Amino acid sequence: MIVIGLLTLHADIIIYSFSLMPNHVHIILSGNGGACLKAFDYLRNKLSTRLKLDGYATLPDDYWFKLTPVDEPEQMKNNFIYVDRNAYERLICIPAGYPWSSSYLHFSLIGKMIRGHRADSFSKRELERMTGSRTNIPPHWEFHATHGLLPSSFIDNSLFFRLFNNPKDYESRLVKDYEAYVKVGKALDEPPEFSKIEINDIVERLVLDLYPGRKLRQLSNDQKGRLAILLMKNYNLKSFDIASAINVSEHIVGQWLRAKDYGNQK
Repeated sequence: MIVIGLLTLHADIIIYSFSLMPNHVHIILSGNGGACLKAFDYLRNKLSTRLKLDGYATLPDDYWFKLTPVDEPEQMKNNFIYVDRNAYERLICIPAGYPWSSSYLHFSLIGKMIRGHRADSFSKRELERMTGSRTNIPPHWEFHATHGLLPSSFIDNSLFFRLFNNPKDYESRLVKDYEAYVKVGKALDEPPEFSKIEINDIVERLVLDLYPGRKLRQLSNDQKGRLAILLMKNYNLKSFDIASAINVSEHIVGQWLRAKDYGNQK
């Protein structure tokens, strides 16, 4: 958590949101290519140093990063949703309940409740020991006994609040915008994993959009076949999950997914 904040002091970048996962990190930031590369190199070096001091292996040489430019406001909204949903998607916690990210600063009072000690309440030596750096720390930055550097110290929330008008809009997209999660996940080579309840919700919405006024049980086999193709193409669902969701045998679904007349020609 401290190293993420230090990035803003060592590279000319602004961090709008981040999620520090067990084996990777997502960061929404602004800065030119050189600044982003500098930030990544600093992050990699500091993490390796911390790992070595704690008796673990350092990061591998091929530990890499992917920098994806964002051109449209809607695309940026999708990225915020993806980052904030990441810990939830990995079955770690509910949305906005992850302390190792900035998600709880978005339309939540938790950020105001979790307070730390300001940097100017520590001596320079204490700050160097905590941060592992001789960098001059801004006096308003707050350090928590268990959460480390609080993200409220360095996160710029202005972009988020320009994009999302109200909590309801944000929360609805966070839980229900499956398409945004799939789109960003594909760009990052992170295939989405949906729960059975989410898959059933996706199927129900597709049936409502494609066949208004009809229920899943009322669809013909041909219509279910086309539904299966959409679930595979648009949501990256496996044949087993599709079969369970639309009440058809996995063997039949497999035939549909391979059938040329359903648009899945290789």
